[in-house]
Amino acid sequence: MDLDLTPSARSHGAQRMITATVLVCEALVVFFALLVAHQLVPGDRAVTWTWGIVTAVALLMCGGLLSRGAWAYWLALVLQLPVILLGLQVGAMWVVGIAFAVMLAYGIVKGRQLDAEKDAVDARVRSEGTGAGDHGTD
Repeated sequence: MDLDLTPSARSHGAQRMITATVLVCEALVVFFALLVAHQLVPGDRAVTWTWGIVTAVALLMCGGLLSRGAWAYWLALVLQLPVILLGLQVGAMWVVGIAFAVMLAYGIVKGRQLDAEKDAVDARVRSEGTGAGDHGTD
């Protein structure tokens, strides 16, 4: 399977919407994992909070930058690494981080497919003409 991260031409398309939603939810989960790590690893609190806050803010910012090009989607995929590695301090984040990485990749690929299908339907409707003026008034 070819991983094409070229953003959809739709400004408010499914690809961008799904990806941004996953990134925002992931940022919230990272924040809550920080609260857990704060209690589980009291000796590394400074590292934990720095790592977590930088990751959460980067996830939120990346969600806002998705309209800028394919690099933002690549950045979103790269940001999955620090989320998964948060499992070093909170064991559950190994599973949660991998689950978010899968959801993100699926959202990027499936969202692009949905946007392409919607573009094809829109093009077909435009080529056939809507016929809105031809209905109902006799």
